[in-house]
Amino acid sequence: MSHKFGFVTIVGKPNVGKSTLMNQIIGQKISITSHRPQTTRHRILGIHTDEEKQIVFVDTPGIHSVTKKSNRKTINKVINKTAIASIDGVDVVCMMITASGWTEGDKLVLNALKEISTPIVLVINKIDMLKSINDVLPLIAESNELAEFAEIVPVCAMGRVQGGNVDRLMDVLENYLPEAEAGFDEDQITDRSFRFLVSELVREQLFRRLGDELPYATAVEVTQFEMIEDKAQIHADIWVEKDTHKAMVIGKKGEALKAIGTSARLNCESLLEKKVFLELFVKVRSGWSDNARDLYSLGYDEGS
Repeated sequence: MSHKFGFVTIVGKPNVGKSTLMNQIIGQKISITSHRPQTTRHRILGIHTDEEKQIVFVDTPGIHSVTKKSNRKTINKVINKTAIASIDGVDVVCMMITASGWTEGDKLVLNALKEISTPIVLVINKIDMLKSINDVLPLIAESNELAEFAEIVPVCAMGRVQGGNVDRLMDVLENYLPEAEAGFDEDQITDRSFRFLVSELVREQLFRRLGDELPYATAVEVTQFEMIEDKAQIHADIWVEKDTHKAMVIGKKGEALKAIGTSARLNCESLLEKKVFLELFVKVRSGWSDNARDLYSLGYDEGS
């Protein structure tokens, strides 16, 4: 039996479920999620391996307009550049929209793909929002009018439930992969280090705990990471741009920071399968999200 191996980039506007889909396929949290758009900021590989195939999924930040005043910072431009650069050299592009229909943001992404010759599989996510699966048929017809997609697959990225269609998507993607041996060890699920994944787990809790109050100009840098036998000692700095943001992250009597740390620690223990001692420090660095040097030091250099 032939073996397939290849790369699949998942693209779409912010908050269509790209990271949720990849995590569901891999079976472990590789990309962080929250209800807020632009939670994913980096290119992250998730590696699925079974007996017939190995698919390397490239989860990307949401492609978004940088014409709005709020999206003109250097970080926004770097995020877009990262997402678009991740399209090059892959075997299949999965473009995601939601079952609520095409938006201007979706069409912006489609426009970014118009020059590529790579097969594009349109993934219509959140079909669980529909009263009937037949309600997706008009959207499929509209999509076929907008572009020549290789395939269109409706899914529910939240889980491999009956009717979720994620397994069907995997079969479709396999058809477009070349025959080749696996490129990664069968037990490897990402190209990212534990250090990076820990920083993302802390940032996820910042977004989830503080919600829309928290400015996007927030980052996490792991400054100490030691694993000794059955435990891990981790220190991380949370970067914000203003003293008011620092006060928000710490919260009254330090309650917000404590809650963020507790949830992040539990997720880190699940990831590392060890007891974790996590210390968080909140630091103010004015203008970091618009400073190329600061962005580079935090790893925002993909696609450059």
